[in-house]
Amino acid sequence: MTHYSISGNRAPWWVRLLTVMVGMVLLIGLFFFAIFAFIAVAILGASGMIFLWWQKRKMRKTPNQDIVVTQYREIHQNTSPFDREK
Repeated sequence: MTHYSISGNRAPWWVRLLTVMVGMVLLIGLFFFAIFAFIAVAILGASGMIFLWWQKRKMRKTPNQDIVVTQYREIHQNTSPFDREK
Protein backbone atom coordinates (compact mmCIF):
# COMPACT_ATOMS: atom_id res chain seq x y z
CA MET A 1 0.00 0.00 0.00
CA THR A 2 1.39 3.40 -1.00
CA HIS A 3 0.93 6.52 1.15
CA TYR A 4 0.31 9.72 -0.78
CA SER A 5 0.66 13.08 0.97
CA ILE A 6 -1.70 15.87 -0.03
CA SER A 7 0.66 18.66 1.09
CA GLY A 8 3.60 17.41 -0.96
CA ASN A 9 7.14 16.78 0.28
CA ARG A 10 7.24 18.33 3.79
CA ALA A 11 9.85 18.11 6.54
CA PRO A 12 9.02 16.17 9.70
CA TRP A 13 7.09 17.98 12.40
CA TRP A 14 10.11 18.33 14.72
CA VAL A 15 12.17 20.06 11.99
CA ARG A 16 9.39 22.56 11.39
CA LEU A 17 9.00 23.12 15.15
CA LEU A 18 12.75 23.59 15.56
CA THR A 19 12.81 26.06 12.65
CA VAL A 20 10.00 28.10 14.14
CA MET A 21 11.63 28.09 17.60
CA VAL A 22 15.02 29.19 16.23
CA GLY A 23 13.30 31.92 14.22
CA MET A 24 11.46 33.16 17.30
CA VAL A 25 14.65 33.18 19.39
CA LEU A 26 16.45 35.18 16.68
CA LEU A 27 13.54 37.62 16.40
CA ILE A 28 13.35 38.16 20.16
CA GLY A 29 17.15 38.57 20.28
CA LEU A 30 16.94 41.17 17.54
CA PHE A 31 14.33 43.13 19.49
CA PHE A 32 16.41 43.00 22.69
CA PHE A 33 19.51 44.13 20.80
CA ALA A 34 17.59 46.99 19.19
CA ILE A 35 16.25 48.11 22.57
CA PHE A 36 19.72 47.87 24.16
CA ALA A 37 21.29 49.83 21.29
CA PHE A 38 18.58 52.52 21.57
CA ILE A 39 19.12 52.87 25.32
CA ALA A 40 22.92 53.00 24.89
CA VAL A 41 22.68 55.72 22.23
CA ALA A 42 20.22 57.68 24.39
CA ILE A 43 22.55 57.51 27.42
CA LEU A 44 25.59 58.54 25.36
CA GLY A 45 23.67 61.40 23.75
CA ALA A 46 22.32 62.63 27.07
CA SER A 47 25.74 62.51 28.72
CA GLY A 48 27.27 64.38 25.76
CA MET A 49 24.62 67.08 25.98
CA ILE A 50 25.14 67.41 29.74
CA PHE A 51 28.91 67.70 29.18
CA LEU A 52 28.46 70.43 26.54
CA TRP A 53 25.98 72.29 28.77
CA TRP A 54 28.45 72.10 31.69
CA GLN A 55 31.32 73.43 29.58
CA LYS A 56 29.17 76.29 28.26
CA ARG A 57 28.07 77.12 31.81
CA LYS A 58 31.66 77.09 33.02
CA MET A 59 32.75 79.40 30.19
CA ARG A 60 29.96 81.85 31.03
CA LYS A 61 30.98 82.01 34.69
CA THR A 62 34.67 82.77 34.06
CA PRO A 63 35.63 86.37 33.27
CA ASN A 64 36.33 86.98 29.61
CA GLN A 65 40.05 87.34 29.05
CA ASP A 66 41.17 87.88 25.49
CA ILE A 67 44.82 88.52 26.40
CA VAL A 68 46.99 85.62 27.48
CA VAL A 69 49.74 86.64 29.90
CA THR A 70 52.51 84.14 30.50
CA GLN A 71 56.26 83.90 30.91
CA TYR A 72 58.54 82.90 28.10
CA ARG A 73 62.23 82.44 27.49
CA GLU A 74 64.12 83.08 24.27
CA ILE A 75 66.63 80.47 23.19
CA HIS A 76 69.51 81.64 21.00
CA GLN A 77 71.97 79.29 19.38
CA ASN A 78 75.44 80.65 18.68
CA THR A 79 76.03 78.26 15.82
CA SER A 80 73.87 76.78 13.15
CA PRO A 81 72.88 73.14 13.58
CA PHE A 82 74.39 72.47 10.14
CA ASP A 83 77.83 73.64 11.28
CA ARG A 84 78.11 70.78 13.78
CA GLU A 85 78.38 68.14 11.04
CA LYS A 86 81.83 69.36 9.94
